Amino acid sequence: MNERVTSLDHGPIAELDARTIGSQIFPPAPERPLDSDCCGGGCTPCVMDIYQQELELWQEECAHIMSGEAENKTQDVANKEEILCPKVYKKYRIINIINEATDIVRIRCQLPLRRSLGLSLGQHIIIRFFDENGIPLTRQYTPISPLTCKGFFELLIKIYSDGRASQIVKSWRVGDSIEIRGPVGQFDYTPNKYHKILMLCAGTGVAPMCQVIHAILADEEDDTYLRLIYAARDYSCLLAREEITEWRYFWNFSCLFILSQEPESTPWQYKHGEKVQQGRLTEEIIRQELRSSQLDKVLVLVCGTRSFDEYVLTGLREIGISEDNIHRF
Repeated sequence: MNERVTSLDHGPIAELDARTIGSQIFPPAPERPLDSDCCGGGCTPCVMDIYQQELELWQEECAHIMSGEAENKTQDVANKEEILCPKVYKKYRIINIINEATDIVRIRCQLPLRRSLGLSLGQHIIIRFFDENGIPLTRQYTPISPLTCKGFFELLIKIYSDGRASQIVKSWRVGDSIEIRGPVGQFDYTPNKYHKILMLCAGTGVAPMCQVIHAILADEEDDTYLRLIYAARDYSCLLAREEITEWRYFWNFSCLFILSQEPESTPWQYKHGEKVQQGRLTEEIIRQELRSSQLDKVLVLVCGTRSFDEYVLTGLREIGISEDNIHRF
């Protein structure tokens, strides 16, 4: 047994590395993210916020074990009928797994009949994984399915060759269960407040955009124009193509794919009406998208890799978009 043990009654217990104290067995503590894991962009919640929440949940669990309680029964009863709970992980069964694109899987999980996740616009969930040593890992995901979707929800998850969580996702099979809690995140949106929403995304960053698009297009009273600029390596890496094809039938939606490494010999595979541009998303492209718009009536949503977000946010500031008119997922 590791002898470094701090009291459960005094602050964070990140030093409780021991698995057992006497006859009591404790779960392993969550790992603290590296300082470099925080992008410094003011994300809500930040990875450090998620870590602090996980640490507090672990502390509570250890305290219940020490007091002889296997679980917080009061909380369990209170949240019994809730699909999601901010402080309790619940298990939901995987009912379908398909390869959406290169290194991307679409996971469908079952919900109770006629029940939805209960997320609000812009919110997402946290999934807890356990590695081969039993150490818990957490990742944040925005369901790609509509907020009102009942009976199931869907996620897009990128598989990284050296990702710890990715190795676990690769092992998932239909019938397995995943642990989720939430909701987390906040996005204040008022229908018709803006003339236009410009969505700039890359890779799996399209997921929160899909949530927003689903919700606004489903509201017949919302006339906000939606413009999706979606950057990817090539056409095979694009996600949610079927959904995007359906949305193109709405008068207030349009999309431009920007493909940085698309071979010149592949335009034959594009669907009728798809707008595709080769190259990279540049500040000039963003300027063109905003040229005929009243800037204080445009909301810009951004979601991609850290480098993508930093580049786009710098460009938006150069153009003169107010911070109040930018939301980063």
